[in-house]
Parts: sequence; C-alpha cells; structure tokens
Amino acid sequence: MQQFNIIPRSRLCEELGISRSTIKRWIQTRQFPRPLKASGRAPLFDKQSVIDWFDNMEGQND
Repeated sequence: MQQFNIIPRSRLCEELGISRSTIKRWIQTRQFPRPLKASGRAPLFDKQSVIDWFDNMEGQND
C-alpha cells in the first residue's frame, strides 16, 4: 500500500503565503497537483507532488 506524506490545504496556503483561490487557479492554469481523491471537506495534497511541481516550475524559469 502506498503511503502519502500529506499536507492540508490550509497549511499549504499558510506555508506558501497564498490563498485558497490561488491554489484553485494554479490547478486550473498551471497544472498544480490536484487534491487527493476522497480527501473530504478539507482538501489534502501529496506533499512530494507539490515539491516536485515547484522544482519543475523553477527549472522552467532558469
């Protein structure tokens, strides 16, 4: 069984200094990782997928 290192959306927003609407916009326009399926009312994200996304975005900006 695969184990995820998860982060709730509220903490993700806090750590990144962004709003919930920014995450929604990034999902729609920048291929930001989608929340895990069946994560309930408070969306949960796979932390490694988010880290990989940022690493990829930094590589595109070099």
